Amino acid sequence: MAGALRRIELSTDGFGVMRKRLVAWTILTSALLAVAVWTVLGPPEHPAGPHLPSRDLTAAVR
Repeated sequence: MAGALRRIELSTDGFGVMRKRLVAWTILTSALLAVAVWTVLGPPEHPAGPHLPSRDLTAAVR
């Protein structure tokens, strides 16, 4: 019965640490790439957000 009540031990093989480092490295690399592209190309020319016909100037005139 004591064996059934024992807690499940977390794996200590190092793969959890490697996975966390890989995720952190991927996020940081993506952020740095985005900043580099933004710096080189500049911000987008069009405003952000949905482009709905009801908000279009020609639709408002109708």
